[in-house]
Amino acid sequence: MYLASLFAFVVAAVFGLTMAVRHFMGKDSGKAMGIVHGLWAVSGIVLLSVGLWQVRAGVWWWLLVAFLATAAGGLYLGLRQFRGKAWPSPVIVVHGGLAIVSIVLLGVFLAVRDEPLAEDGDVPAQTTDNDPVEIVYPEGTPGAEPAEDATPETPE
Repeated sequence: MYLASLFAFVVAAVFGLTMAVRHFMGKDSGKAMGIVHGLWAVSGIVLLSVGLWQVRAGVWWWLLVAFLATAAGGLYLGLRQFRGKAWPSPVIVVHGGLAIVSIVLLGVFLAVRDEPLAEDGDVPAQTTDNDPVEIVYPEGTPGAEPAEDATPETPE
């Protein structure tokens, strides 16, 4: 999930950078590019959220908050675009800067993580101690080992 979210954010950043460059050159980037940019960014947020929900990792939630703050700026810019209003350049700079910092932090956290994180639905076990876990099966469960005091029945 995390690598997929990083990929989605990088693709969104490429579209965002293209739109920002076109803006500062005085050209219109069009609504379609803004929609594609937003869809990739939302996909990244959803993938990151699902990954974090599976593990419930503390410090990683701050990354999600940073991406959500970035998304708020993007939503503001998108609404202005659909209303036919000009984008404020300072908002573009803050939105892009926060996006870049968030993406870099996600990449760094993925590179240096020391705790196992869920990938593709593989949720690591959450234990509080190192004691082995004894699995107890109800009587009559197929595949369960018979109890020690049970005498095996022999067919006649």
